[in-house]
Amino acid sequence: MSPRLTVVIPVHNGAQHLWECLASVAAQSLRELDVVVVDDGSTDAAPDIARAFAERDGRFRLVRQHNHGTGHARNTGVRHAAPGTEYLAFADSADVLPRRAYERLVGLLDGSGSDFATGNVYLLTAAGRSQAWQ
Repeated sequence: MSPRLTVVIPVHNGAQHLWECLASVAAQSLRELDVVVVDDGSTDAAPDIARAFAERDGRFRLVRQHNHGTGHARNTGVRHAAPGTEYLAFADSADVLPRRAYERLVGLLDGSGSDFATGNVYLLTAAGRSQAWQ
């Protein structure tokens, strides 16, 4: 079955949070995922973490490039999306998603015919969780 959603995750020296991010994407209830992790010239263990996920879960792929910035890395990820994928999402390497996040967003798009959907964003800090300005 072809993926319904490609998730592009740019990372530059984000090893500290990357494992938790990728684990939250791997655990999504929407199983028809294509996940492109774009290493944007990291000098930490981020590429190793992404490679480990790609080796154990065929939905994950690692694309490496020299550091060009987040926007360029996102564009690189889009170019590597699985052909015919219906929807596109972006996550940052420090993001952690609730288990049904992509299922709900894709369901909203399917049901409404909209071209764009967004979810709620919370900031996680040492002081706890708070509503983000977004």
